Order: sequence, then structure tokens, then C-alpha cells
Amino acid sequence: MLFKLAILSSLLALVASRTHLTDCLDEDKYCVGLPRGCIGTECYVSFSTISNGTHAEIEIFGNDILDKTWLGVAYSADKVMKDDFVVFCIRDDKGTNINNIEEMGGLAYNDDHSNEMIGTIAAIKKQKKDEYKFNMEMVEYEKEDKTLYCKMTHRVDPVITHFNMTKVEILMAKGVWIKGQLTYHGKTRNNVGIVDLSGKKKETKSAAGSFALFSTAMTFIAAKMLF
Repeated sequence: MLFKLAILSSLLALVASRTHLTDCLDEDKYCVGLPRGCIGTECYVSFSTISNGTHAEIEIFGNDILDKTWLGVAYSADKVMKDDFVVFCIRDDKGTNINNIEEMGGLAYNDDHSNEMIGTIAAIKKQKKDEYKFNMEMVEYEKEDKTLYCKMTHRVDPVITHFNMTKVEILMAKGVWIKGQLTYHGKTRNNVGIVDLSGKKKETKSAAGSFALFSTAMTFIAAKMLF
């Protein structure tokens, strides 16, 4: 009986997990993270985006993020971090300026084996270096004990035009922030999924139907196990 209850508990937990994922998709927000199937702040790293076709609002979150750490996402045409735009967020406990959170996020560009720092949002605005016309803004910035959260907005045209596609791979990585530069991420880079920046609503009817069938099946199996 205890074995049956343990399996039932696992099944119900899986159903609950699917419910959260479905809710996220219903809101037209694309959510991806690591490990696979994790939800929001339960993830080691997580990324979400919602787009109206011209601008995207993105969220980047990470656990185990210490001082002098950068956390970033790369928009990519494939699963290789090469020839990609990198949007990053910084944890710098001594350098954080609460009155200017735009110093805590920015844009970089990955070449074949190098990273070009375009600059923090504040620097890009000050120096008028927005050559890619990302028009980035930092909406929210929050750091707590070993966590980092950033919400930013940017135009999607530079990404769509660069890759000639609306659906792009999202790669997440973290590394050490030294002297205003993103150091090499080592083995901390991971591919977390594909997002659509076109602003088109994601079809969820089939997913909702599948979820309903899945839930019914789980209920039936649970009932059989208990009796």
C-alpha cells in the first residue's frame, strides 16, 4: 500500500508540474530552464520571454549566483555559442548602484572564439553605441542570497533580422565578471530550448487536450491502484 501511495504521489506531482507549464504557455509566455521540467525559481537557471512582435520582455533568473558573476542568455540559430547576441545580467555586490540598475545588465556579441563587450545598458545609452538598435531597458533588478533576477525589454528586430528567423535557440551561461568583461563561461553553458519572438500566440488547444487526457489517465490509474 505504501508503494502504491508513493507512486500515486509521484504521478500527482507530475500532473501538478504539467499544470504550471500549461499555465505559462496559456499566457503566451515562453519559459525554459534547467534542469528540464523545472519551474521558475526552482530552476538552476531559468529564462522567460513574452513578445508582441516588435519588443520582448525577458526574465533571467539564477540560483547559486555569487558576487562578481554574470548570468546571460544567447540568442542562437543553433546549439553552438557562435555569432550570437548575448544579453547579460551582473551580480556585483560592491559595484551595484541601486539608483542606476541599468549598469547591471547589457549586451555582448559572441564571435567564433571571442566575446565583444558592447556595454551595459547605461554605457550604451551614454555613449550612444546602440549600433544593433536593441533599445534595451532594465525593468527590474533583484539580488538575494545567492540568487539573481533581472527583467529587461528589448526590440526583437535585431535578433530576427540577424538570423532571418523568428524561432531561435536560447543558450544560458554564467561566468566571472572581471573589469567590466564577461569571462569565459567554461562548461557552464547549456541549451535550454527554443523561443518564438514573432509575437504570435502559441497554439495550446492540442496541448490542453493532451493534458486533459493525461490527467484522466492518471486519475484512472490511481483509482485502479487504490482498489
